[in-house]
Amino acid sequence: MLFLSITRPESTQRSQNKSFAIELRLDLFPRIDLRYLKNLLQNSARPIMLTLRKASQGGKFQGTESEREDLIERLLTLEPPFFDLEYDMSPRFLHRVIKRHPKTKFILSGHHFHQTPADLDRIYSSMQEYGAFSYKIAAMAHSTNDALKMLLFMKKHSKTSAICMGEKGKFARVLGPIVGNLIDYASIDSEEQTGPGQLTAHELVDIYHYPSLNGKTSIYGLIGDPVEKSPGHLYHNTVFRERHLNAVYVKMNVKPEELSEFIPLAIAIGIRGLSVTIPLKEKILPFLDEIEPVAKQIGAVNTLLFQNGRIIGTNTDGLGALDAIEKKTLVRGKKVVLLGAGGAARAIAFEAKTRGADVLILNRTVQRAKKLAIDLGCEAGGLDEVPNDYDVLINCSPDPMPIDPKKIRPKTLVMDIVYLPRETDFLKEASLKKCQIVYGEEMFLNQAARQTAFWVGTC
Repeated sequence: MLFLSITRPESTQRSQNKSFAIELRLDLFPRIDLRYLKNLLQNSARPIMLTLRKASQGGKFQGTESEREDLIERLLTLEPPFFDLEYDMSPRFLHRVIKRHPKTKFILSGHHFHQTPADLDRIYSSMQEYGAFSYKIAAMAHSTNDALKMLLFMKKHSKTSAICMGEKGKFARVLGPIVGNLIDYASIDSEEQTGPGQLTAHELVDIYHYPSLNGKTSIYGLIGDPVEKSPGHLYHNTVFRERHLNAVYVKMNVKPEELSEFIPLAIAIGIRGLSVTIPLKEKILPFLDEIEPVAKQIGAVNTLLFQNGRIIGTNTDGLGALDAIEKKTLVRGKKVVLLGAGGAARAIAFEAKTRGADVLILNRTVQRAKKLAIDLGCEAGGLDEVPNDYDVLINCSPDPMPIDPKKIRPKTLVMDIVYLPRETDFLKEASLKKCQIVYGEEMFLNQAARQTAFWVGTC
């Protein structure tokens, strides 16, 4: 069940989606009017939850705890369908009000703002002393691994509502219906967020298709660091919807040192496929059971398939880039210069050579470029060694202008694999010189389509 968290009375009129319940965060209201609340509860077509949170649990109630208890008792006489109570309140008070108000479903909640507790099972066990409808644990996720542990905890306990706070836990807020979360929360807009990392109703519904997610939904996603700017969730979730696939795609920040813990957690939660971005395209290789031949030759992967207990890796970067370039010019017999020597550069250089190009790899760290050139059988040098006679120039680095702009030859074909912003400084300079432009989003769309086909076929 998804609750829209409301922080001011007038916002109750803004939510038009009748399939969502409403949480009234009364501790954030400028004033609490019992007559207004009674009328709202009696006439609402949607279930309403009342919450009056104290400061130590992330709220802004200004009175004493005794005053808060008195107000809660008065609010409960209105017989709200749901009421949120913190589990660290007086045990005597909790037992009394839960017993006195059988028509209200109580959510017993606890917030952990500094970390994800290691003893989630113990906390859950202690909360079960009270006969609540749901036991909610909200915890700060400092990593994707923290969030995955929370998801696995949800999956194990049917009456839980586990909420991951913070940017690293944002993706887990999407997956609640898949792991059996009883209650999830969203805000009407970014200005009314009631917790760090909370998504808006628009994001959950229009991007992630939250209402259609269920226990059989397949999970796909992106891993890397950073992942915030990737449009992968927009592309893949749209494709899943168009193809009527019961699947969802989320973005997960994973650092190289977190991979050894991440992989078994990803398997346990049931992830079906992943996109891989920097800096993991090479770092992920030791964790794979099988690498497709071309990806093995490249020495980097950008796509994983979890199948029958095995993890299979492939690479769609080079194909995506060269397909975009060859819509404008064939590369056979052409001089192609790559700026950068990371995982994407490896894939693009390999594919360019496969299609008959003469490839030169230039990088700030020359030794890295030379190592890649030896692996692939091409030439290498530093960023100050851009020749005067190339046909295609590709920026494979995150640097908005990795070379002296004077080195961009007029009327050549120039590509930047960065897709946000669309018009990078590198491409703006190339446009001034009347170059043919290939945008990073063209490569992205090509490689993403190949990823989808690798995961689910061309259906």
